[in-house]
Amino acid sequence: MQNIPLDPGLEAVLQAYDHHCRQVSGLASSTCANRLRWARSFVSDLCAASPLALAQLSAPAVLGYLGKASTDCSSQVLPGFISGIRCFLRFLRLQELTPVGLEQVLLAVARPSTDPPPKYLSSEQQNQLLHAVDRRTARGRRDYAILLCLARLGLRAGEIARVRLEDVDWQQGTLWLHQTKGRRARSLPLPADVGQAWVGYLRRGRPPTALREVFVSSHPIPRPMSPGSVSGLVSRAVARAGLSLPSRGAHLFRHTVATQLIQKGASFKAVADLLGHQQIATTSRYAKVNRPMLAAVAQPWPEVRS
Repeated sequence: MQNIPLDPGLEAVLQAYDHHCRQVSGLASSTCANRLRWARSFVSDLCAASPLALAQLSAPAVLGYLGKASTDCSSQVLPGFISGIRCFLRFLRLQELTPVGLEQVLLAVARPSTDPPPKYLSSEQQNQLLHAVDRRTARGRRDYAILLCLARLGLRAGEIARVRLEDVDWQQGTLWLHQTKGRRARSLPLPADVGQAWVGYLRRGRPPTALREVFVSSHPIPRPMSPGSVSGLVSRAVARAGLSLPSRGAHLFRHTVATQLIQKGASFKAVADLLGHQQIATTSRYAKVNRPMLAAVAQPWPEVRS
């Protein structure tokens, strides 16, 4: 893959694509950086032989580039690389800069999933973990409020850390999440027990401070909690409960919420909306642990008679 200086028009197209990935698609910063790098390499390679006219871009040219560039990609990187080029071609089509349907020449790379089923807590383990928190202390009331919210709503550690006082509508019983991984705000119902735990912390646990974040550190000078500190308190709670778990971070609750909902019959769409997944494929990973569903679709093994 090579990069050469581009004319201002093509450079403007790349910058518009980067803005689209970040502000329209709401992709993570690392994903946007990869998408822009791959798009720049694509454009630079096609410009190396002759000036690139996007309106005359052809399927053979796209496939020729892919054949050369893919030799530098590992089997783990290749699916994302092809997907990135396809997304760039789709963006060019939406901007009416290339022929219609050009992105369809790139087919997805088939790769069987070898990921193990997500780890999750049983109901007994979840109750054991929550009861291990000493709610007689200010720090314990804070930790319990966070843990209960994780257990009921499956929020990410970063989403918990960034919740502000004004994000809670106490009259409507809702919680607004503005700064999410997908950069798409969403409103969630605030369960009654979670609301009560938050009120207990705000009244008898949160130190006096002008900070707007709901959850703050217990240091002499309060400061907003970080995603790492949220995961850290989960890990400490797991240790206090005496649980032996393969994972001790806040994501353990996220997997638990998704698993419990799916096993109770909730649709992937409903779970995806709650967890803020942009793609159903992300949520579908939890079907691996839906034993009732798997049992229902399993075919009977034919008997062999001698």
